[in-house]
Amino acid sequence: MKKFLLSSSLFLSSFYFSQITILPAATHYNSTYQATISGNGTIYYTTDGSTPTLSSASAVNTMQIPIDQNKEIKAFLVNGQGNSSAIISKKYYTGNIPPAVIYFKAPSTWTAGSCVMIDMVNPNSIDGFVIDSFWPGTTMQPAGCESWYKITKNFDNANLRFNNCFLYENFPQAISTDLIPAGSTLYYDFTDGIIATPPSCLFLASHETVSKNKDVLIKVYPNPVSDILKVNTDRHFQEYQIIDVNGKVVIENPFAKEISISHLISGNYFLKLKDQQGSLVLLKFIKK
Repeated sequence: MKKFLLSSSLFLSSFYFSQITILPAATHYNSTYQATISGNGTIYYTTDGSTPTLSSASAVNTMQIPIDQNKEIKAFLVNGQGNSSAIISKKYYTGNIPPAVIYFKAPSTWTAGSCVMIDMVNPNSIDGFVIDSFWPGTTMQPAGCESWYKITKNFDNANLRFNNCFLYENFPQAISTDLIPAGSTLYYDFTDGIIATPPSCLFLASHETVSKNKDVLIKVYPNPVSDILKVNTDRHFQEYQIIDVNGKVVIENPFAKEISISHLISGNYFLKLKDQQGSLVLLKFIKK
């Protein structure tokens, strides 16, 4: 309810000061729906997230836009006196929303586990229903890596609060982080904050284990590398994956001893190798 009231006040404010609105307030439906831009004058708009200009598509007083795929609408109004409003924007979604993976490392003193409260920003709703986040939120699952927990939700970005799952928010035993902005992937340590290079054990599925007894025979070079990553090994691997620091698989192919990585952006990556027995090796390298 509180979000509906907040959304209403924001739209009223937008109306009185810029005299242009984009509705509906809820920004996700499973089926195709209409977004309506309204204002008293000529509306200039785009639907691809680019900045509208006087050369953009236009309509007088109102314009309906079908949301048959994810779209970011931006628009401004020119009234009868030739005055331009500020540009307003809104992202709309339809159908499936890409998953967001959230990792959290809890203090060792949190014996009841970890919970997360999720205040969705984009989209701000699921099939038209605005979701509030109430204490203590959703219980996270152990990630199988030290004291890390994991949960997968569907959003582009949201504000999160991690807590110790205590039933009552205002009791001294309740411990919580501040609000944390999050995109599609977040690694957050209660002590150290956002983690840029998460531990490699988070990239292994719960049933996977890293082979340790033969790892010394495997080397990747050059490291750092700019074009071709070479793998020096006598083991017979079946496939490989290259994983970025957000945990996303960016390359996946049958095993090769020379791997082209020239198209990757600079940064830290993990090379995950799998043999016929299902044993895994995880090696870190740097793309120049």
